[in-house]
Amino acid sequence: MNYDEFIETFYYVLERTIALSKKQRNEGLLELQNMLDIEKIESRDIFEYGMQLVIDGTDSDFINDILSNIIKQEKDENMRLIKTIQLEAILSIQAGNNPRITACKLNSFTDIPLSDPRYKKLLGDYSLL
Repeated sequence: MNYDEFIETFYYVLERTIALSKKQRNEGLLELQNMLDIEKIESRDIFEYGMQLVIDGTDSDFINDILSNIIKQEKDENMRLIKTIQLEAILSIQAGNNPRITACKLNSFTDIPLSDPRYKKLLGDYSLL
């Protein structure tokens, strides 16, 4: 995965995280079930698989252990970083963190400035600037 692909994937993860975080905070974890992709869960996509574990009520330490083991198998550095970002997003959603705080945490893994228009657009009402 090259840098441009990393950035595109990061924004996809951020967008998905914000949407799920908002829904979780407003409607609860069980309401997220209909937003998951079963095929991705079965293929152990970190985000979808992890969110299923969250919805099932799995302890955060156990989720961290499972997904960290999967991440360790990734050879591509950028893809490993994306998966690490996804893990942090999952744990943040599970904890019920504010979407803005979650976005800040995920952004800390990148060199994207908070003033980036695409970043600000995704955050909308949750924008820092």
